Amino acid sequence: MAGNATASSLNCHVKQGPLLEPLAIIGIGGTLAVGLIFTLIMSFLWWKMKNQPEPEEHNAELPHDHQPHAPMPELPQREFHAGEAATDCPVCLEEFVEGESLVELPTCLHAFHPACIETWLTRNHASCPVCRLHIELQVDNVV
Repeated sequence: MAGNATASSLNCHVKQGPLLEPLAIIGIGGTLAVGLIFTLIMSFLWWKMKNQPEPEEHNAELPHDHQPHAPMPELPQREFHAGEAATDCPVCLEEFVEGESLVELPTCLHAFHPACIETWLTRNHASCPVCRLHIELQVDNVV
């Protein structure tokens, strides 16, 4: 009988409870969800970078009308004088110098260094770099 008393007293004091508290389960589940989402995002970014086309040589296969060395039209030029509203080139951002030759676009009258606007126009931009107004330029084809 003594054995039964000991066994029954042990059973009375042992209380069965959950292995983890509900908040701990939620915390573990949330951590696993964040980890899974992070892994999926990183996998997608890696796949996207891996499947980008190889960069080709600049202007290697542009159509003929997009080649950068198209004939340049004669652009109207004038001299810069101190006191004008525009004092620097909008393309290179360098200041104009007194008496320096500038190109003035006929459409909008914005002024640029000749080399700056020529570079802009030979890269097939058909608009002013300042106001984006379309520029109508006539090219004389001398053969």
